[in-house]
Amino acid sequence: MHNKHNCSNNNNRYFYSLWRNRYIRDCIRNNVCSDTFIDATIEYLNNNHRFLSLFSYNEKVEYNIIIHVKIKNRDDVIEYVNNKHRDLIDRISIVNGVDVTIDNDQQQQQQQQQPSRVIRYDCDLFHQGLQSLSFPNQKHMVGSGKLPDSIRKLTISEAVDKNINNPLVDMILAELPSQLERLSLPRGLNINVPTCKLPNTLKDFRFRGTYENLKPFVVPPNKVFDCTIDVKSDQDLQWLTQHTWVNQAIFKTEFDATRVLPSHLTSIKIDFLDGRLEKGILPSSLTSLYIFDYDEPLEVGVLPPGLLELDLPDYDHPLEQGHLPDSLTELDLGSYNQPLEPFVLPNNLTRLTMYSFNQECFQANTLPHSLSYLQLWSFKGSFEHVGSLDNPLYNCYMPQLIVDTLHESVATLLQNVTTIKITTNQIGNNVYLKDTAIQDLVIVYRSDRYNLYPGFLPSTLQKLDIIGLDIKMDNLIPQSCIYLKTDIVDLNSKLIPLSVQITKYE
Repeated sequence: MHNKHNCSNNNNRYFYSLWRNRYIRDCIRNNVCSDTFIDATIEYLNNNHRFLSLFSYNEKVEYNIIIHVKIKNRDDVIEYVNNKHRDLIDRISIVNGVDVTIDNDQQQQQQQQQPSRVIRYDCDLFHQGLQSLSFPNQKHMVGSGKLPDSIRKLTISEAVDKNINNPLVDMILAELPSQLERLSLPRGLNINVPTCKLPNTLKDFRFRGTYENLKPFVVPPNKVFDCTIDVKSDQDLQWLTQHTWVNQAIFKTEFDATRVLPSHLTSIKIDFLDGRLEKGILPSSLTSLYIFDYDEPLEVGVLPPGLLELDLPDYDHPLEQGHLPDSLTELDLGSYNQPLEPFVLPNNLTRLTMYSFNQECFQANTLPHSLSYLQLWSFKGSFEHVGSLDNPLYNCYMPQLIVDTLHESVATLLQNVTTIKITTNQIGNNVYLKDTAIQDLVIVYRSDRYNLYPGFLPSTLQKLDIIGLDIKMDNLIPQSCIYLKTDIVDLNSKLIPLSVQITKYE
């Protein structure tokens, strides 16, 4: 007992000696709070400013700690402007129709009574230290002042009205914040300033428009952004060839398949292609390709070797080895209904969509084990020769299987998968998931309601989310389960283990 007591005292002494070191204490706090988003109100700031003020501006930038406030009305504007703790706010988002001004009640009443009310922004009201600002592009917006240079992210979102003139946005684009890193503009925005100089600090710029929309931008040397040009004429294409900072193109008119495309493009979408693709037409830099209404046979070497995403919704010719590059990770063949030969699909494929595919089964070595998204809306057949998919690595997207009819062989396909969402129209005979490794399961059943039966659910299940399925027997849900979300209206809770937290769809 004496040794244990000494050990405890020593541990406490070590802890407090470390905690007194401000640098170590700050590092611990910052790492614990890293990637934290705090959706705050002015009242929350008032109640918690002592804790929130412990983070410096640079610490919040480095560790992605964000304190966000949404401004929904005039009262929110007044509270924000007059609040002595507003310097703690990192991100502000403003909803439709809000004036960011300080008027007396009489001025405000007069403004609201105008038939076409002008929305006003006094940019000087935003505090220095604000990192992010977002607001919608609206009619009748005017502005004054200047946005703080501390803003690193500016988002002007798309509203219902398209292609409107916006004096406020023109004013902001004429003099962007000097530390801006991310800029997002609404599609087709009319820009009525001769030039818009993008700062050297800009890392991410997202905008889609015609060459007329894009030409005011003055871009620092060697910068390339994920901007998209709508190509409708030879003039658009000529401008695109000369301005390599725009790397995505959407061809809105018929495009000649024999015409060589600009070599710097990474993403191409073609609505109408006249002719057949040949080798050397597509740029070698291409990573994403969509061609609507294309049903000419592919040949080896036509698609560039670094292509990651391919969408050919009308393609229905037999695929052979070499037609698809090994780099491909996402493939969408909406009309494809040909037998798949072994080793035709690339080994790194993670997403595969074939709406019309309805062959009897998949042969061995036809489906890559790397798949984490498989959509086969017409398929009623077997996966028995495929084997088991790898346990897919995923970030924000849940692995999915979308299939017309769930065949009993799906248990082998999903044997090593721990998380999956299944969407189906029918459940075949003898479908048992009990011996799979699934812990987190979502099932959406799209036909008439279906009764679950013993052995259907995985024995290792922890979280279950079901739509269209009924629970009318005991012992259907394993004791390992701790969470259930369901659309069952008259659920009998006596059939559910006591350990399960039940949530219902509204």
